[in-house]
This record gives sequence, C-alpha cells and structure tokens, in this order.
Amino acid sequence: MVQPSHAQQGRGSQPDRRQGSGDVLSESVREFIRLGRFRPAASYQRFAYVCSGLLLASGLFHLGVFLVDGGPWEGPVSWRKPVVFGLSFGITLATVSWFMSFLRPRKSVGWLVIGTFAVASLAEVFLVSMQKWRGVASHFNNDTAFDGIVFSAMGSLVTVLVLLTVFITVRSFLALDAPVALAWAIRTGLVLMLVSQAVGVQMITEGGNTFGAAGALKVPHAVTLHAIQVLPALALLSMAAGFSERHGLRMVALGATGYGCVIAGTMVQTYSGRGPLDVGLITSAFGVLGLGLLAASALVSLVGLRSAHVAARA
Repeated sequence: MVQPSHAQQGRGSQPDRRQGSGDVLSESVREFIRLGRFRPAASYQRFAYVCSGLLLASGLFHLGVFLVDGGPWEGPVSWRKPVVFGLSFGITLATVSWFMSFLRPRKSVGWLVIGTFAVASLAEVFLVSMQKWRGVASHFNNDTAFDGIVFSAMGSLVTVLVLLTVFITVRSFLALDAPVALAWAIRTGLVLMLVSQAVGVQMITEGGNTFGAAGALKVPHAVTLHAIQVLPALALLSMAAGFSERHGLRMVALGATGYGCVIAGTMVQTYSGRGPLDVGLITSAFGVLGLGLLAASALVSLVGLRSAHVAARA
C-alpha cells in the first residue's frame, strides 16, 4: 500500500486543525449559553431584550448621524448623549433582564420589575434624543416650561430605575439560584451599579457633570455602572474552564479587586478636581494595578478553558 507523502499528510491535516479550532469555539459558545442560562427566556425577558435591541439600534443610529453630521462630541447639546445613553441603557437593560434567570421571580413580579425597567429606559433615552433633535440641552435645562418638564420627567424615570435596582440588589442577597462565583459576581455588580447611580444623583445635586475645577463625574459614573457586565463575564469564563467553586470565586474576587482599583482611580481623579486626561501618580497606579488584576483573572480562566477543551479531546 502506497503511503502518502509528508506534504500530502500536511495538506490533509490542515482542514482538521481548522475544523478543530472551529469546534472549540462552537463548544465554548454552547457552554456559555448553558452556564449562563440564556435560554429559555421568560416572556418578560424577551420583551426586555427587544427593548434593549431598540436602545442599541438608537445609539448606533445616532452614532451614524454624528459621523455624517459632525459637530462637537462634548457639550450639553451634542450627538454624544443619544449615542452613549442608547448604548449604555441598552446593554444595562439586557444584563439586568438576564439576571432574572437566577432570581427566578414570579411571572407577575418579573413583568412588573423588568417591564417597568424596560419602559423607563426607553422613555429616558427617547427624551434625551428628542432634546438633541430639538437642538437644546437635555439635562439641567429649565429655559422654557417644556424643557423643565422634560428634565423633571427624566429625573423621575431615573428615580424609578434606582428603586428597581435597589429591589433587584436586595433580592439577589436573599435568594439567588446561581453557582457561588456567578452569584457573587452578580451581587457585586449590582452593588456597584447602585454606587454608579449615587454618582448620578450627585451630578444632579452639583447642577452639572463637573466636580471642583475639572473633575468629570460622568467618568466614575460610567466605569462603575458597567461592572455588571465585566464581573459576571469573568465568572462565566471561570465556570466554563471547569474550575472548582473555590477557585472560580478566587478569580471573581481577583477581577472584582482589579475593577475596584480602576473605579478608585477614577474617583481619586474626579474628586481631586482634575480632568480625565490630567492623570496623576495615584490614578495611574490604581489604573495599572486594576487593569493588571483584571487581565490576570481573564488570562488564567482562558488558559483553563483551553486546557479543559484539550483534556476533553484527549
């Protein structure tokens, strides 16, 4: 029997390697879906996901308008606001709705909490976008009676979102059907979301986004808000890697410590009255340490995930 040449063997093995890489990716995706309980979704979650898609589409649409229309990115009247609000509210709504898979509320409670959260988010982003299209400031604008009503309505909607977040956070500490690492990632993310909302309240009391000479309150507000995506993602990654509960919890704790350092850096920067680009030594130290810890947590889990797939194929 004629044996194939080395070149033929190499050519024959290349598709297998490519197929193997594709299998690893598809298996990882399926594992994330299973561990994250993304399916099946309750009816109120599907409603929220549709609303989230609309918010994300709004943010992307306004980003396209900005790229075509131009104009300043910063300022009280800029395309930045409908872009950032649409994207941020869309991602946040989808994440909080997903958390319900582990809280397992009654259907009526789920609709009340998540349905209200979704409608309030849509209304908030609509009002912000409407004011930009009218060519007026959306926040701290009492120039006319109508503008004052819009700003008051936005404040009322944010109050509703804060109260719902408090309810979800308290509920997560009382009853959360999730593995230990993911449970604490969700709880920590929700607590930090409340901290972010507290900074938002301070913006209102300060009468603007600036603290002191140039401290930008919107920076710690935004960074703290999105811990609810980063920390659960790290938890899912450690779970997919097959780590023990204790080891997975260590990875989440490491990532949470890193994220906390990043938040601390933005807080020091802001409350010292320095602008976002006026980086000091303490801020830099917090930032480097925080990003390093986050990267280490993700890298260890990724290596573990790869090792788990290799072991499963052996």
